[in-house]
Amino acid sequence: MKTHQGILAILLALALVAGLASSAGAAAVLADIENALMCKCDDKCGKVLINCTCSTADKTRAEYTKMLDSGLTVDQIINMQVDKYGETVLSSPTKSGFNLTAWAMPFVALLAGGFGISKIMESWKRKGAPEDQDTGDEEAPSKSAKYSSRIQEELDKIES
Repeated sequence: MKTHQGILAILLALALVAGLASSAGAAAVLADIENALMCKCDDKCGKVLINCTCSTADKTRAEYTKMLDSGLTVDQIINMQVDKYGETVLSSPTKSGFNLTAWAMPFVALLAGGFGISKIMESWKRKGAPEDQDTGDEEAPSKSAKYSSRIQEELDKIES
């Protein structure tokens, strides 16, 4: 008898663990839906469903839970919502068609900004360079030498 009770206790513990695991799995599946969709509340909060705390979000979560319990998959529920509300219900744009620009533009902007900054830095570097650098023309006096000779001439005039 004691072995039967032990076996029953083990089976009951396994059933309890399986029930907890399935409820945790269901919560994770619901969280996937909540992360994928925006809240469609009346005040147009613009939040992802998982972050919204309005009463509409609570009703929507309960509706999605019923849909999951009825056997619908995450993709089916998301597709139903897109059919009902359009692509604006998605928390991120699809990765096809014109929506690819939403995915690509941040990287393009970073590259263009980096290129622009490097060009600005080059121009600042050129402007900050000394103007009397050797240009390879030995006959042309540098500006500083020209000004030095002019200052010396002025000083000589003052002394005489």
